[in-house]
Amino acid sequence: MKTSSVLLLSNVRPSRTWNFANRMLREVPGAEICGVVQSPARSLPWIQQIIAAGRTRDISFRPEQPWSKIRFLFLSLVDKIADLFFWFVHGCPAHLSSPQFTMKRLKRECARAGWPLHVMSASKEADPGSPSFKRADLTIVLGGFSSLPEFAVNTANGCIRAFTRRPGTNGKSGGDSFTCIEHLAPNTGIPFPICSQALPWQPFDGPLGFTLKADLISDDLLLQTARSLLTGNPEKTSADVSQWTDKILAPSLSQLKSPGKDTSEIEPRGKRCRSLWKLCLDTLLLLSPTVMVRNWYRRINGRYPLLILAHHLVSDRPHRMGVPTETFWRQVLFLKKHFRIVSVSEGSELLRSGRICVPTVVLTFDDGYADNFLGLRAVASETETPSTLFITTGPVEAHREFDHDLATATTGFLPLTWDQIEYWSTRGAEFGSHTRTHFDCGSLSNLENLQSEIIGSRRDLETHLKRPVTIFAFPYGKENNMSPVAMRLAASTYCHYLSSFGGETLANAKQLQSHLFRKKFYGSVWELELELQSVFDLVDSLKQWFRPQAALPGGSDQVPVVSTLSPSIQTISAPGNPAAMYSQGRGPLKS
Repeated sequence: MKTSSVLLLSNVRPSRTWNFANRMLREVPGAEICGVVQSPARSLPWIQQIIAAGRTRDISFRPEQPWSKIRFLFLSLVDKIADLFFWFVHGCPAHLSSPQFTMKRLKRECARAGWPLHVMSASKEADPGSPSFKRADLTIVLGGFSSLPEFAVNTANGCIRAFTRRPGTNGKSGGDSFTCIEHLAPNTGIPFPICSQALPWQPFDGPLGFTLKADLISDDLLLQTARSLLTGNPEKTSADVSQWTDKILAPSLSQLKSPGKDTSEIEPRGKRCRSLWKLCLDTLLLLSPTVMVRNWYRRINGRYPLLILAHHLVSDRPHRMGVPTETFWRQVLFLKKHFRIVSVSEGSELLRSGRICVPTVVLTFDDGYADNFLGLRAVASETETPSTLFITTGPVEAHREFDHDLATATTGFLPLTWDQIEYWSTRGAEFGSHTRTHFDCGSLSNLENLQSEIIGSRRDLETHLKRPVTIFAFPYGKENNMSPVAMRLAASTYCHYLSSFGGETLANAKQLQSHLFRKKFYGSVWELELELQSVFDLVDSLKQWFRPQAALPGGSDQVPVVSTLSPSIQTISAPGNPAAMYSQGRGPLKS
């Protein structure tokens, strides 16, 4: 195979430079990095500096404004105190790696990979005394430069770059952003347009989340352009990239439209579900013996539980189960500070080992919404976070909206396509089954229907992914949605099956645990931490202890059923039909 040398010229955050370089090695056959030229951190565009620093509070800080600087320093101090508090509550586990990807880390990683790295001067002009690189076959420019240095264009295949025309970033102006790819001819620098892709501004978009998505699209298009130039026919590059865009990107982007009416009154997910005074009282329980002694015991004995969060979609459009990209990015940064984030497969290996020495969490996403191909993938790529998606194969096969969305008059949210699932699977995402039709596996049904939904959905996925599918998540996921027959069938078909009624899964080296428990997802980081520490379960238990048993709604004499599926949890399920389950429970709605 022919080897092609690639030089990266970057005016973006170090994490994006590093992630793009690694994607280049994985996705472009025969590519090798011959050098990286990086702009210094202080010379990067302001939005790139904010993302690089992991600033999750306020992006209005300007160093030239004294009061803004004082406020920023105060909030930073509050964040550090909160981080120390959570670290103590978790039992003072071994420190996890910082979620920030600094310039120092980029230098360290490049040295380890054997890539020459040169940091440009603040003026972004080529330094004549910079170290010499191996002559490149292609230069790839990340970010904007007022002028390109001569060495960037004088390569065998010239230079490719992406630039984005952005709408206003105040969240109200809307408009479309256009990402354009240009090929600068070798030695001449004459630009030739390759492709242009629109990304509409959505109601819940913020500057940070929008930038993450726009950068992801730019990287996707640059990689496809580089692949075509280095391994195919350069004259067909534009057609190849357009064909790839129509096949992979368009199914998600075509759903997005610039809002035609005022959406400022729509409340995005990420707000607290409980009042402030209730959360303050609940937070006091973090220092109770029940939580503190438990966590310190787990730390000393290496017996932290595997905590699994049930999400649905990362989307900047209004959806009852969605969370905006910017909000999700902040949540992931919080989790990376205090938890190790793994996939379900990695988590199952930890369970089998019998030891989990640091707090560990898994992020799962049900149903298979196409919006995740932008929002979720952008955050996962930026933070190097694994994710697991459970696919309802029927809507994917028919490429139609989900029935549980149509039942609530929610339209315009299509599933991923098989091409997108295959593309994402080969780039690190983990996929599991979620039945064929989002079937309620607790309903009265014959064995043939259950086999078609539980086993048939696995066959559908394996046919397209060309790899074994070993995990399954029950739709709705409550106890009355998992009949004993369905649970036995899932246990015999998959290595693991997941429910969604809360609880913790503890490591046990002596026995393979088929049933894994998932906790509710909250948009608020505060509530998310309390949920992961099982404080809300503790509050519910205290309420049941002190409050007389109330009659069920509707005058029913039936007593609520207390779960006996796991000794580590106690949850109460109320009878109801699947359509009503979206309004059950505390916090965000679930499917």
